[in-house]
Amino acid sequence: MKGLFCCLIILPVFTACSLVKSVATDTTAELINEGSDEVLYESNLEFFGKATPGNLKLIEGLWYSQKKSKELLTMLIKGYGAYGYAYEETMALDEILMEEPGIGVNRSILIYKKAIDYGKRYLALKGISTKEFEQAHFAASIKKRFNEVMDEDDYMALFYFAQALGSSINLQRSNVKILSYFSHAKNILEWVCEKKPTFERGSCQLFKAVILASTPRMMGGDQQKARVAFKNLIKDQPYNLLARLSYIQYHIIPMLEEDEFQEEMNLLKEDVQNWYRFSLGQEDFPLYEKHKEFNLFNSVAKARFQKLEKLKNKIF
Repeated sequence: MKGLFCCLIILPVFTACSLVKSVATDTTAELINEGSDEVLYESNLEFFGKATPGNLKLIEGLWYSQKKSKELLTMLIKGYGAYGYAYEETMALDEILMEEPGIGVNRSILIYKKAIDYGKRYLALKGISTKEFEQAHFAASIKKRFNEVMDEDDYMALFYFAQALGSSINLQRSNVKILSYFSHAKNILEWVCEKKPTFERGSCQLFKAVILASTPRMMGGDQQKARVAFKNLIKDQPYNLLARLSYIQYHIIPMLEEDEFQEEMNLLKEDVQNWYRFSLGQEDFPLYEKHKEFNLFNSVAKARFQKLEKLKNKIF
């Protein structure tokens, strides 16, 4: 009886502790999530690159104690997917363009793998097992399946899951196993962007253009459609320098259009200089003042532009 009595006393204490931990984790996750878009205002890519891994490991620690949290999983998928694209791929741009994969490309793949693994965990919470997702024929039923189990709250996780998967595929096209998931990534992106075309400040338009440009024609790629998509995005978002940079990287360079490359690089150089002077507080530019949420995008464009300048003679 004494042992049972002790258990009856201790059990509520453990239950209360567990409840407090769960509430604390949820509260912390909510606060981090609400402030997560602040990173878009960061104009120093090097600082972003150094600061982000620690923040992601913190979120991983929170997730470890609350593995059924969709909010934490969403932050991890978006965090690793965006970090891989904005920082790791930018640092490895010379390896990517010269098709000489090395440690930089491998680092990017490892970061994307984290986003992909968390993406599969997210799908599992929604009733889609990894086994089901990895079946070749699942790609054809993605939109129907998502219409059954997903809603607007899932857009963020699904978009960055697809972005990470697509980016990883793009970095290792000789890997037949991961190449087989190309249609999965494409259809997930399409599903989200059909539901919300303006999602993530034009990211749907950007990645649609990137997919069209970087996909072989036999798999649905189309450089001319990509060109139109990039041009439309540049016209709609002249303050988004990553759009113009991506047009150069994914369309002009593969098409080996040297004259247009130089023309676009000259235009981008002026834009990058203007944006950077604005970021340093040296000059006022209303266009960038009104769209500070594109600072991180523009810092990526600036870093990639500098690499392209150095690589020009090797590219052409």
